[in-house]
Amino acid sequence: MSRGKIGALVFYAILAVLAITQAGTQIGTVVNWIIVALVAVHAVEVVVFYKLCRDSQGSLFRHLINVFIFGYFHTQELKANAA
Repeated sequence: MSRGKIGALVFYAILAVLAITQAGTQIGTVVNWIIVALVAVHAVEVVVFYKLCRDSQGSLFRHLINVFIFGYFHTQELKANAA
């Protein structure tokens, strides 16, 4: 797993902890909006990079899930493998 993917997981874990521990506060609200924005952006990335995922070797579903979770970092791996 690349450093970027590990960093993304750490970032998501921090957001999750803040969302849970700061629920009802201004920080909690901001974190919740950040999470909603990330979900929306990554959903758009899945649509935009569908063709790249479809044309790559391996499971289409696995690639789509990885793009949803890791976004840019997974697409860079797919592009590197295609080259």
